[in-house]
Amino acid sequence: MTIGLIIAAIISPAIFWIFYFRYKDRFKPEPLLNMGVSFVFGFFSGHLYLKFISLTEAVGIPQDQSFFIFSGSFKSLVFLVFVVGFFEELFKFIPFLFVIKWFRNFDEKIDGIIYSSVIALGFAAYENLVYLPYISGAELLGRVVASPLTHTVFASLWGYYAGLLILNNKKNYLKVSAVFIFSFVMHGLYDYLSLSSVLRILSSILILLIWIWRIRIIEVEINRLKKSALN
Repeated sequence: MTIGLIIAAIISPAIFWIFYFRYKDRFKPEPLLNMGVSFVFGFFSGHLYLKFISLTEAVGIPQDQSFFIFSGSFKSLVFLVFVVGFFEELFKFIPFLFVIKWFRNFDEKIDGIIYSSVIALGFAAYENLVYLPYISGAELLGRVVASPLTHTVFASLWGYYAGLLILNNKKNYLKVSAVFIFSFVMHGLYDYLSLSSVLRILSSILILLIWIWRIRIIEVEINRLKKSALN
């Protein structure tokens, strides 16, 4: 694995998305240091996640999980939702809890989306670093483009609503839990649909719908900030 490949496949996409998020939050941008720390948190959580998955053989899940993932059966769907989807979102959510507790700049409705997305970028970067030696060509390009995007999309769901509750000083754990469940179920469903050449288009539609929701939330908040600045 060359330095050039690492820069092109991991560092460049991360920089692009971080500055894209910062641009969307331009009326009251988060400090770059906070975003950098969040990225590192996500990167480290990606490492911890893969270490955790390597230990799951103790509870009956084999090291070689390709049977579960690629069988195309109901067992595959259950595995992708309740193992892959659940634990990937959990390992992104845990560092998010530290971010919202420590960062005093967490003071806007869209900050939950911004910070959860940057953590997800770090998580995706570590995953891509691990998988890079084993893929090439179109598969490599697809992963470099899709992995950061999909991880940020699913993290945005729980990030936004958890952030709202923190800002409003509410402890509605039931609502956060419901959104978190929805997030990891959508994550697992996306992975399942992506395995089928016939159903893959549905996975793209799923990402598009959540992305449209995300854009709408951000635009509403940006317009609110614009009006506040004019008053």
